[in-house]
Formats: sequence, C-alpha cells, structure tokens
Amino acid sequence: MTKTNGSTNGETIVLTTESEYPLTVNGLQDIAAFEHTEAGLSLVSKISASPGAHFAYITSHAPMPRPSWKTIQTSPTTHTDPRSALLYMNHSCAPSVEIHTYKPDADGKYPSAPPNGELNGESAHLQSAGLAGEVVVSKDRGIEPGDALTFFYPSTEWKFDRPFECLCGAPKDVCLGTVQGAEPVDPKRLQRWFINDHILEMKQQQNSKN
Repeated sequence: MTKTNGSTNGETIVLTTESEYPLTVNGLQDIAAFEHTEAGLSLVSKISASPGAHFAYITSHAPMPRPSWKTIQTSPTTHTDPRSALLYMNHSCAPSVEIHTYKPDADGKYPSAPPNGELNGESAHLQSAGLAGEVVVSKDRGIEPGDALTFFYPSTEWKFDRPFECLCGAPKDVCLGTVQGAEPVDPKRLQRWFINDHILEMKQQQNSKN
C-alpha cells in the first residue's frame, strides 16, 4: 500500500519515482510492470485475465507490530508489509483487483500454502514468512495489458492514521471521497465491494456496540 496524492486514468497514484523492490521479488516480472507517470510510480498488468481469476500470491512480506502506510491488515490485530512491487498497487473505488488476505495462526505464523493447497510455480518465490494472501482480479471486470493494478483499501484496512482524499475518478455515488479505512463506512455501502472477513467481523462488532 502506498501514500497517495494525485490521479491518472481513474487510479490514485503514489508519489514515488523509483521502486524499492524489483519485479522479480514475488515473481511478478512476467505479469506486472512499473509505469512512470507525472504523478509518480504505479503498477500495471502485463497480462489479460478474466474476472475473478488468480493473479498472484503474496509470497514476499514482513509481519509488522503495528500498521503503517505500507502495511496490509490481515486480521483484526495483525499487519504485514508487502515487500515487493505489490506495494505500488494504489487505491481505487473502482478497483481492478482484490486482495484476499490470509491470517496468521495463534503463534503469528502465516500459512505455507493457500486454502486449495496449490502454489504451483509460485512456490519458488515463497519466503519464510509464509503466504499473506492472494491477489485476485475483481469479480466484476477483467484486466488487460496496461491496466493499473488497484484495490479498494478499506477491503483490508480498518482505520488509517493518514486519511487521504480519493481522486480515483469513480462516479460520485461510488467514490468514498475521503479514504479512512472501513471504520467510518456504512455497512450497506461496503456491500458494493469485496471485503475481507476480518473487516466484516470488525464491522459487526462495531454495529453491536451502537
């Protein structure tokens, strides 16, 4: 995840000119590319993929004790830093992909295999921290080469310490306006997007207290 400011072609862009990580980390070199824009650096697809298709597993990451602008939330209490080019997937309220997170066990260990048990060729890129999740093409659209890889940040994040104005270009009845995580978003509105189970759980707890 990235600190954002500015927009291009319906995505919110990170203000960065060079990547911290080569595309070979997490094995992304054949499926994704960096795109330099006036606003900064973003990640785009190199392949065509149908709605709901697998894109990549998150095989490179580092669990963090607390959230930051870089981390992905994987459970109500856990966060991890995607130490790969996936860090440059920006926010959009009309996202091209979804992040399906995997939570760690009671000892803080992430799984070494996805729920279906098949990593296939991506096993070569699996690091010691395990699997933090899967990147899946959004279920309501496909992707083509050159499409920006964006996801809906509140689908993984409950609360941001640095809210930002969304400039994704989605229609006003779709765009959140200000992205603060899922905490302030009405549950009925969240039904528009894929939302991870830990966020739904936290939203249920929030509603039960009101």
